[in-house]
Order: sequence, then C-alpha cells, then structure tokens
Amino acid sequence: MLIGAGCFADAQAALQLAERIAGILAGDLGGLLVEETIVTEVVDLPGQRVVTSSGTLVVAPSPQQVRTLIESDARAFRDTLSGLAQSKACKWSFERRHGDLIGGGCAAAVGWDILLLGHRGTHRQDGKVVLIAPPTVAQQSAVELAKDLAEALHVDLIVVSLGAVETAVQQREPFASEADLLAHINRTNASAVVLDLAAGPLHTHDQLRHLLAVARCPVLVLGAAQGEPSIAHTTHIPPVSDGSEP
Repeated sequence: MLIGAGCFADAQAALQLAERIAGILAGDLGGLLVEETIVTEVVDLPGQRVVTSSGTLVVAPSPQQVRTLIESDARAFRDTLSGLAQSKACKWSFERRHGDLIGGGCAAAVGWDILLLGHRGTHRQDGKVVLIAPPTVAQQSAVELAKDLAEALHVDLIVVSLGAVETAVQQREPFASEADLLAHINRTNASAVVLDLAAGPLHTHDQLRHLLAVARCPVLVLGAAQGEPSIAHTTHIPPVSDGSEP
C-alpha cells in the first residue's frame, strides 16, 4: 500500500488508519510526500497573507520557513512510516515529489494495490466507511476491501452508487448525478472512503480530487494508476530513502 499526502498532518491520519487496519493489510508500505506547487508559488510573492485553519488572516511564511516545515514534515512522515513497517515486519520506501497530490499519487501508484490518500479528520468520533460501488458485480475488490475495513474499525459500512449498479452489496443508496453523490459524502461523518478508480464510476484525477475535498478523511483508491490524468504534470524528486528496511 502506498500512502500519499501533502503534509504530515494529512499523512498522520492515513498512517493512523493503516496502523488500525494492519491486520487486513498485506505487502509492503510506501510513503509519498507531495509538495504542492501552489504553496511555494504563494510564499514566493512578497506581502502575501494566508488564512489559517481557525480563520485568522496572517502573513504567509517566508520561503525558508516553508522549506524548514517541509523538511520537518518529511522526516516525521518517514520516521512514522518506518515505525509502522517495523511493527508489520515489512519493507518500506519513501519518496518526495513536487506538484499535485492526486496526479503525483496516481503516477507513483504503479505496482501498488492500494493508494491511501491522507486527509486530517474533522470529526472527533469515528465515522462510517463509505464505499462508492463499482458498476458491475465482476468488479468486487473495492467491495471486499470496504467490508474488511468497516469490520476492522468496528463501524458501519454505507454504500453509495452513481445510478443503478450490479453489486453484491444489497443495501445501497443510488444517486442520479455525481454532484448529488459528492454532496451526500460531504454530509457524512466518514472514517474512510473506498473506491476503484479503474472500475468507476469515478475515473479521473479531477473527480478523485473533488472526492478527497468533500470526504475530509483518508481515501483508499484501488486502480489509482489507471485513473485518467489531468493536463498538469508533476515533477519527480529523487527518493529520500532507498526503500530498504529501517
């Protein structure tokens, strides 16, 4: 499983989830920290102000301060990942990229069975596991993952779909449009969202980007490498770690 995030706060949410479901995870672990290009562009402009999570308007940090924070995030992400891998007795790797989290994460997901996108939670209590049902019964990997995840977390599983689908899960809520489906997820207290980007109904990087924004929780993506990319491309930074065990 590859864990991708744009900062350590988001990565930590994904790492904590991975630790809780370690019993259902197989294989090695990877970490990907993506330095969003827009962040470095904003801080390079003099006199810029940003809004904090509490709604306060403050002067944007200097480029040097941002670089220091990014390096600190990278060390914390790498160290926590290595600790988790050690507890699972598995190999691990870690790398960094510039650009967009979704594009970079999907590009890096080649060869990984799951891409776990980190997002810091906004709810104090555990929420449900949300499955975005694939269109046909032949595409059930996401269904099984969501069931196992809900069982491991001891939370309810809810299944949503875009239109009528053939799925092994009987109780589901169909939505007529993607906007309605995302609006429903936006109103849901979720611990995690599961989908298969190759199977659908969501296929593109832009759709995945919108989903992560409204879910406000970690998103587990199967078939991430088969997602349809946006126009923007990411720039690769050489790996921080050689991928060996700690």
